[in-house]
Amino acid sequence: MISFKCKNCGGEMSVSRNGGLFCSYCGTRTVFSDSELREYREFRAKMLEYLSAVANTDSDPAATESVWFRAEHTTLRADDGSAVEIKYLFKGEQDGVEIYTARNNALFRFKAGDGRAARFSAPVGALRFPAADVRDLKQFFPVFNGEYVLEDGGTLLAVKKPETAFPLSAFGGLPPEHAAWIVSRLENLCCVLAYSGLAHNGIGMESVFIDPGKHSAYLLGGWWNARPHEDGSAADLAAVRETAGRVLGVYADDAPAAFKDFLSGPPRGNAYDDFAAWDGVICSGFGGRRFVKLDLCSLK
Repeated sequence: MISFKCKNCGGEMSVSRNGGLFCSYCGTRTVFSDSELREYREFRAKMLEYLSAVANTDSDPAATESVWFRAEHTTLRADDGSAVEIKYLFKGEQDGVEIYTARNNALFRFKAGDGRAARFSAPVGALRFPAADVRDLKQFFPVFNGEYVLEDGGTLLAVKKPETAFPLSAFGGLPPEHAAWIVSRLENLCCVLAYSGLAHNGIGMESVFIDPGKHSAYLLGGWWNARPHEDGSAADLAAVRETAGRVLGVYADDAPAAFKDFLSGPPRGNAYDDFAAWDGVICSGFGGRRFVKLDLCSLK
């Protein structure tokens, strides 16, 4: 996957409508060369074609298979000398941890001596869910599928994911009505964190996976940063806002005023009040809740 880092602050840069690059962190702007712009557009068209094929429930199964036929491959070695084959569509990084998006798993590779691998599972195990959990919210949090100690001393953790779920970073900018349902899901997950007395401290473009066909969001990565917190964390609610702003990307100007005000404003005192405030944005900014299908191939 192509990404662009700001030479000034190191932040990830977004692509503007005119083919330029801008950094939402420090304001640095630069411009693609003609060849770079052509390469980016070709890559993005191919990427969205891939995502559309696996996200569309009405798609031809053969088309989905062709996506994985063109997937990238890498081979790691376990400490017993056996091969660990990884077939993936996207590779990202969060906090120095490599993340491979495979067909049914998100794979997290920790370097030798990185104690964060051992800190991944404890906060997940501490999650609690309300008795009246009609949405089965457990499915949106990590379920571990395996752990490998690697020959180089590193650790590879496999976390289950739906085949049709991919990291937010894979999608680029999304229109406001789609960024909105992602915020709704993340606000809901923040309520679970608050109910569980946890602060996640890692909500972002690589840790959140979405299934655009089902309007589902999964908080799979970043758990090595999680810590106990009595009422959840305002930092998580701020991270939802920052992530939503990055999701909007080139569509930011198209967002309703109520949405912009929510993103630029401070979080409410707790996750429950913040979710209630967000409900107000859905009503005033979007005319209420409704399902809008995401046409991936029409994105800018």
